[in-house]
Amino acid sequence: MNTPSKKYDVGYCRPPEHSKWKKGQCGNPARIRKRPVKSVATMVDEFFAREIEIVEDGVALRRSGFEIIYLQLSKKAMAGNTRALKVLTKYSDFAASRDPKGGMKVEWIDDDTSPIKSGEKNGCL
Repeated sequence: MNTPSKKYDVGYCRPPEHSKWKKGQCGNPARIRKRPVKSVATMVDEFFAREIEIVEDGVALRRSGFEIIYLQLSKKAMAGNTRALKVLTKYSDFAASRDPKGGMKVEWIDDDTSPIKSGEKNGCL
């Protein structure tokens, strides 16, 4: 049997001293994050600004994420979905808070209440 010696025995499961990991050293240096972590506001801005290709009435269009969500919510709100209407107003308030000019203005227009001029037939000139 081997007697314990002051010299370190190198062998199976006993790497040389110079190639051992130092205390606190990571075994996989590739997993260390090399870029700073993004803030939540930055990630939300990137998500809403990202352009996605959609097909609307047979035509391929590129729209921003915010615009797609806003259009879908407005369609559901016009169909009578009260939850979609509440979320739509929150998105409108969010957009208004992010825009230094005061945001967007949302107006609901009802065609039945508009007066018809004398020269118009069925709303057309």
